[in-house]
Amino acid sequence: MSEDELLALIGRHLPASTAHVPTGDDCTVLAPTGQVAVSTDILVENVHFRTDWSSGADVGWRCVMQNVADAASMRARPMSLVVAMTIPEYVSADWVEDFSIGLGESCDYLSQLTGPIAIDGGDMSRGPIIVASGTVLGDMEGREPVLRSGARPGDLVIHTGNLGASARGLELLGQGRTGDETLLFRRPVPPVDLALAVPATAMMDVSDGLVRDSRRIAKKSGVAINLDSQIISEIASPGVTLEQALTGGEDHGFLATVRDGSVPSGWTIIGTVSEGSGVTVDGVSPTELGGWDHFAG
Repeated sequence: MSEDELLALIGRHLPASTAHVPTGDDCTVLAPTGQVAVSTDILVENVHFRTDWSSGADVGWRCVMQNVADAASMRARPMSLVVAMTIPEYVSADWVEDFSIGLGESCDYLSQLTGPIAIDGGDMSRGPIIVASGTVLGDMEGREPVLRSGARPGDLVIHTGNLGASARGLELLGQGRTGDETLLFRRPVPPVDLALAVPATAMMDVSDGLVRDSRRIAKKSGVAINLDSQIISEIASPGVTLEQALTGGEDHGFLATVRDGSVPSGWTIIGTVSEGSGVTVDGVSPTELGGWDHFAG
């Protein structure tokens, strides 16, 4: 199929655009009501997914969700994405269409939570493997961005969303199981509506593991964070070990700090912030960094 034919195929499955100048031109011109937050994330075949584990729709879903989680962690409402792909010769037009269906399904889901979100363009090219890169544009809607550097001694550490489900799903896929228990690895569901409403002093999405991402907040804020393993075990997804809950990535839940007395519904207190540095679990420093790092030796 030609590029125009593929674009027409994909476009049949996407929601209506809210942009001033939508897809079809060289640029998309947005009409936000406030400041725009921008983030990008990428999915690489045989690194983030395998085609014998995940359908094209699963990959399209993940492409959107991992990007909107970054926007929501800044308290920006996701409103638009552009998506770039490399498509190898061995990939059929049916797989590309299935990928676009996943994009549309995730956008439809998010639109029910936080308002309209669209795919407003992108690019495609031949390549040796499948690569899908999404860039999200989020509208701050007058809210101040929540940074990683805002945690202060006396704050509470809170979490919302799945914890360890993606790591558990990956483990089961490695064992040859592809049932519903692997769904949250293939299709994470970040609670973006809860992230937009939380009165956080610091926040980020948990993409690389709870311990690793807690360290990022602690370092940027110049504080110490202590996590409570008992509570974390209680809120972890079914079948998840404590190690998976502490170190597993790609759940795309949210980790935040709030002032005492500011914990909203849907969030759980999992630790505390104090003076000092680093992250401990039950007062003990983890022996390993934990979490996912593409470039670690």
